[in-house]
Amino acid sequence: MRFLTTERFLIDVAFLVVFVIGQIMHSQQTEITRRLDFIWKLQATEEKEDMEHLQAYNRKLLANILPVHVADHFLMREKNIEEIYHEQCDTVCVMFASIPNFSEFYIELEGNNEGVECLRLLNEIIVDFDELLGLERFRYVEKIKTTGSTYMAASGLTANSCDKNDFQHVIAMMDYALELFQKITDVNEHSFNNFRMRIGINIGPVVAGVIGTRKPQYDIWGNAVNVASRMDSTGLMDHIQVTEDVYQIVKDQGYNLTCRGTVNVKGKGTMITYLMPGLVKDPPN
Repeated sequence: MRFLTTERFLIDVAFLVVFVIGQIMHSQQTEITRRLDFIWKLQATEEKEDMEHLQAYNRKLLANILPVHVADHFLMREKNIEEIYHEQCDTVCVMFASIPNFSEFYIELEGNNEGVECLRLLNEIIVDFDELLGLERFRYVEKIKTTGSTYMAASGLTANSCDKNDFQHVIAMMDYALELFQKITDVNEHSFNNFRMRIGINIGPVVAGVIGTRKPQYDIWGNAVNVASRMDSTGLMDHIQVTEDVYQIVKDQGYNLTCRGTVNVKGKGTMITYLMPGLVKDPPN
């Protein structure tokens, strides 16, 4: 009887030891699992944050190539990247701003690193122009492209930026053109140059779209664009030249516009245009 009791006791002790060891192992396994879960969650959070930062960076890069509303169009997952993006815009204000005498400044010499320093200064000018678009009052204006020393911009390209009642997008473009003259004046003062600008502005319907999928380029086309370009090329130095349509919209806004008369415009015949010096506009009455 005593032998059975001892044996039972040893069995109970063995079971107890096994149970304790099992509990210890289970606790350790649970602790390890919790630690791994914590590490995995931490890694997942870090990877998610890195992904969000990368997406924001890519979106910023894309916004430097395409307007924000166009970039959003391509970022929509259900959109086919091969699909041609285009839209009709009825009342777009188009501006061409050129620096005709930049070609006289650009010289490839050993002293200016074979012209690189000239291009560096042009780049600084374009950057100054771009920075203006970050101001709230120029939210209607969108940079289209630069070709050499000619800067192209447009306003009213979306339903939110096209004001068909008060034409605030046209006024914003006029103010933006005047600010470009101020920027050139500042550049001349700091670089001891004598760059001169000539700006042309027109308004009308355009077709906006993106050409290419590998290296997409946003651009606008139409008669309004061609006429705006002609307003620049046939304009006068240090002046903004606008068409009759633009004049009728802004004539009561305090701008110093005077009728130039008829101008021969290539492909368009003669047109009545108006000129404004590249100065700050007179305050409205």
